[in-house]
Amino acid sequence: MRKLYSKDFVIIEAKPPNQYPEGHEMRSLTSARYTPLFVFLDYRGKKVMQTRGFMNEAEAKALHQFVSTRAYRKGTFTTFTEAQTAN
Repeated sequence: MRKLYSKDFVIIEAKPPNQYPEGHEMRSLTSARYTPLFVFLDYRGKKVMQTRGFMNEAEAKALHQFVSTRAYRKGTFTTFTEAQTAN
């Protein structure tokens, strides 16, 4: 999955946000205290998608497609995956 994601995204591995000092940029991305946490930012640094927890390969590929095609502009990830399953 790392190979799939790395062709379209910059991947960083970080500590949980609450482990960064108050005011740190990484802490401001989310209030989640669990890992894994996937946070996707657009080219301006605006958060466009966040998801928590482990995924199977099909879910990870669907998330990649959802974000890389900017489908988040048109609807939710749930709606996107339901439409993919229906096709």
